[in-house]
Amino acid sequence: MFDVAAAEYLYRGDAEVALALLASQGIPAYINAEDEGGLNPGFFSEYRVLVMVKEEQLGEARALLGVGAILSVPLEVRTAMEAHSAWAHPNEACGLLAGRDEAVEMVFCLNNRVASPTRYTIDPREYFGAMRFAERCGWEIIGAWHSHPDGDAVLSLTDIELAPGGAWITAVVGSDELGSRPIRAYRTAGSRVAELAVLVELPDGEVA
Repeated sequence: MFDVAAAEYLYRGDAEVALALLASQGIPAYINAEDEGGLNPGFFSEYRVLVMVKEEQLGEARALLGVGAILSVPLEVRTAMEAHSAWAHPNEACGLLAGRDEAVEMVFCLNNRVASPTRYTIDPREYFGAMRFAERCGWEIIGAWHSHPDGDAVLSLTDIELAPGGAWITAVVGSDELGSRPIRAYRTAGSRVAELAVLVELPDGEVA
């Protein structure tokens, strides 16, 4: 079986804690990171600090570490996020996600007030309008999303620092060399990053 990432962290110290927890339950694991052995954790944060386990123990490891939730996203939502990201290029696109828990029902594609390729700011008036519309539909704002115009769909250090934490979801639309726009979603708690598997729902009820 292959070794796979069970969790990712911003700092090696947090990954070491996860490693010890897994070891206490008899799950062998190791750290895969490009942070100069922990001497430069911040500078290499974009590479992530990964806790690796055997593929057959992935489910058990993620459950123990509290990661591995699934974010349900309708196909039309993904399509809208991809289209808005392409429209905003070379600047970051941004918006909000509405729904319940880990189920997205609607995406709001909003304006990036700072028109920057490296950061975004949502207009408070647009945020308030989206929140009121979601509430009228029986939903709530469960997170925000933005694009990385020429980068991976991985949280940056700034993304992690600005994320509210808790149940809040931060989704990122990336851009790869083939021109596709992969979408990844995360929850944060301090420097800890937990990725949610994005499950795209097709109109006929199947998943992509």
